[in-house]
Amino acid sequence: MIKDVYELLLSRKNEIEKQISLLDETSNNLLKEKIKEKWKEYCKTQGKLSTVLAIDGGMWIKELRSGIVYIVNAEIVKAEGFNVNPVDSKALIGVLRPGNMAKERVSLLMQLLELKLGLKHGDKAEYILFDGSIVKKIGKRKFSTKISLLDDIDVMDDKIYSLEENDEELMHKYLVAENQLVISALVSKYKNKLVWVSKNSKSTELFQENISDVSLLELFTKNCGYAMGVKKKISSENIISPKASTILSDVTFYSFYTRLKEGEKILKIDMFNNEIENIISMLSPISIKGYPYPLLKVHTDVKVSRQDRERIQQLLNIKRRDIEWWPNQLF
Repeated sequence: MIKDVYELLLSRKNEIEKQISLLDETSNNLLKEKIKEKWKEYCKTQGKLSTVLAIDGGMWIKELRSGIVYIVNAEIVKAEGFNVNPVDSKALIGVLRPGNMAKERVSLLMQLLELKLGLKHGDKAEYILFDGSIVKKIGKRKFSTKISLLDDIDVMDDKIYSLEENDEELMHKYLVAENQLVISALVSKYKNKLVWVSKNSKSTELFQENISDVSLLELFTKNCGYAMGVKKKISSENIISPKASTILSDVTFYSFYTRLKEGEKILKIDMFNNEIENIISMLSPISIKGYPYPLLKVHTDVKVSRQDRERIQQLLNIKRRDIEWWPNQLF
């Protein structure tokens, strides 16, 4: 499980070296100085261990002529050091007809399961770790009009209200609204516990260069430490639910970059407070090869295996025929 994530982190190496090779010596030196100003060395390998919840989800889609079959699941685990135990999990298997915007809708379904698990069990630990970023969870789409039809739902129950809508475009909007409503409830209850960890950020907001911030930091720094956080606000334009908008609009959050272990890869962290060294002190002692072990463990648990996929296709009689050239979408 460690190998999969670690190889993903290492895959950036050739891209970084290719981008940097295009810079002349003067630009290279200027970048070094710029990064030196932002980067602070800080190592914390030991200390008091915090109780941590880690949440991740998995998904699989099978496209058919009449629609799509999907599997989504999510799990939450509790960690005290490297002692990680499952707390709860959720899964959905279903069919969407028609299959338009399939990946977007299924991805939002998976994310909704993750968020609901965090909301349900957030009181069981000092921190709640999610994979990804705040911006991705909220969404970047701008909405000229808001939808209030879901504002009265009970975000604490297990029901997915958006699945009751058959129109794919409207269902997508409902899913965005439902996700944002759960996020707003999470922020209301557990704001200072929430931490997002991204292992593959392409953001350029810190150094304002054509090369990603992560690429620059991985090239010009080697020690453990962090780059000072960027302060941002959630925009009302990205919130489709009026109720969620009243809670999330103009809420401040912070992003910073860190290397938890010397020589390892850079991670991007999002949170709603600016206690950078506290977050690093919490993550470093429970990290393997520079990545938080609880997130590695839950990532492995939710991965939809080949055996799972084959079993579902067999049950639904959509297993691929022996004739390789036959159009797969006909089944």
